[in-house]
Amino acid sequence: MSHSHASVFCVVGQFLGYELKGHKIYRIHLQKGQDEYRLKLSSVARDDLLRAALDGNLQIGDWMRVSGLQEIDRKKGLKLKAHSLSRCSEPKKKSKSFFQGKSKPVKVLVCQKSNCRKRGGKAVMKQLQKVADSSQFSKKVSIKSTGCMGKCSKGPSMMIGKTKYRKVKASKASRLVAQYLKSKRSHK
Repeated sequence: MSHSHASVFCVVGQFLGYELKGHKIYRIHLQKGQDEYRLKLSSVARDDLLRAALDGNLQIGDWMRVSGLQEIDRKKGLKLKAHSLSRCSEPKKKSKSFFQGKSKPVKVLVCQKSNCRKRGGKAVMKQLQKVADSSQFSKKVSIKSTGCMGKCSKGPSMMIGKTKYRKVKASKASRLVAQYLKSKRSHK
């Protein structure tokens, strides 16, 4: 079973074109600065795009505002699905696309099976809970104990988001979480 979380996104960019799947428009491409977005279309957004194109109101290079849902799938990564699109004027100042919504905290899993506990997993868990209770991580992380993550001889094991860590020391666990959160912020 695949776990995912959906939240709202909005991006303003230049229309680069579209992809077909069979006889239907499947995705559109938008350029914003150096970033290119490939956005899957809902049936409503597909109809809006076709109407605008047929009326001559949309051409390559035109500016568009697209909003919809972003879904972060543990196995497939980030997926963007456009539900609303409209032509707009070029932004006067550098606008930022935003991805927002009620985002769930980053999951931090710490193995609590016997091998990892013996190698320091209990101390890692205790340290992370202590730091999470303080204001440093507040609502940004969710710390949970978990069963075996494999590689028992290289325990204690910890997983932050999709990244696995081995031989984690309690003294460095909170620093690993902080680094992960910082890198996640810089990728937005």
